[in-house]
Amino acid sequence: MNDSKINTYTYQVMPQDLDGKRHFRAVALEMMLLNIAGKAANDRNFGAFKLIDNGGISWVLLKFAVEMSSMPAEEDTMSISTWVEKVGSLLTTRNFEIRNSAGDILGYATSEWTLIDLTTRRPMNISADTAIADCATGIKVPVALPGRLTGLVPDENTPKRAVTVSYSDIDFNGHTNSMQYLQWLLDAYPIEKVYDSQMARLEIIYVHEVRYGETVNVFYQDREDGSTLFAVKDTEGNDCVRARIVWK
Repeated sequence: MNDSKINTYTYQVMPQDLDGKRHFRAVALEMMLLNIAGKAANDRNFGAFKLIDNGGISWVLLKFAVEMSSMPAEEDTMSISTWVEKVGSLLTTRNFEIRNSAGDILGYATSEWTLIDLTTRRPMNISADTAIADCATGIKVPVALPGRLTGLVPDENTPKRAVTVSYSDIDFNGHTNSMQYLQWLLDAYPIEKVYDSQMARLEIIYVHEVRYGETVNVFYQDREDGSTLFAVKDTEGNDCVRARIVWK
């Protein structure tokens, strides 16, 4: 890609990115992409810290989806390109292309974001910032954002793991880091299933923020189509996060 509105970065797979089978962890993949999204926004002059310092507003991730034909290999150096696809008044879409060191495409990702006022926690007008609006490329990827996702309705037999939000879960927006939810989901899932499968598609919808000291329950439900539904729910049973992983 040579569009002037596309940012490309390299990322070397590090030992902490690998699990007990030396497979690239899904959490490391999301962390890599979201950190690169932040770097691209910084390089384009609309990064979170600048927005926080200048106006008390910040980026919040609403939806994320990634599809991988294969995961990065141990010690490989990847090339990740990222760009803004479109900018609306309340929502903006950022896409990604992931290649290995040989130049082969490993996968694509897409994400949907909004800006919030950190005091009121209300959405702000994104398109009013010309630095953001001028970055829209219209370039799509062959990965769809999550739809509503089938809601997981747990019963007494549904596996559950309780989590109380602690210091290490919180990001600079004062709520649980987007990446931490995926860690919770996979920590609730049987480790042997994670080791024996590869993630082909991950989709997450962030429904409601979770803040320090709150307790949530993580549920999962394997489906006949080879996918697994996940949900993070508050103590009243309301969804905070919905997710689905398609395995292969």
